[in-house]
Amino acid sequence: MDELSLEIGKNIRKYRKLRGLTLEKLAEVLATDTNYLGQCERGERRFSLDKLVDLMKYFNITANDIITVPLIQEKTKENNIYLQEINELLYHCTDNQLAVILNMLKESVPFLKE
Repeated sequence: MDELSLEIGKNIRKYRKLRGLTLEKLAEVLATDTNYLGQCERGERRFSLDKLVDLMKYFNITANDIITVPLIQEKTKENNIYLQEINELLYHCTDNQLAVILNMLKESVPFLKE
């Protein structure tokens, strides 16, 4: 069992439970085997790329919702709260708005460092 598979499985289980779905019902929706899905949720097996895409579509989530970037994992709990709030603020921005914000950050962050 590797750390990435464990993390993805844990997050998929979270979204399944938030929807009030049993393992059996989600397996039915995905047209897959319940045992396979359970093993993936426990991190014992890896989800296939096709199943991950199906899950993201079904739950209306992105890869960022189920895979934590390693850099963010190393941040303190307080930093994670800030990053989550920033992510929520940016979620509904258009591509153009995100590009402008990214450029603003690139220009201003170097001046904010201690």
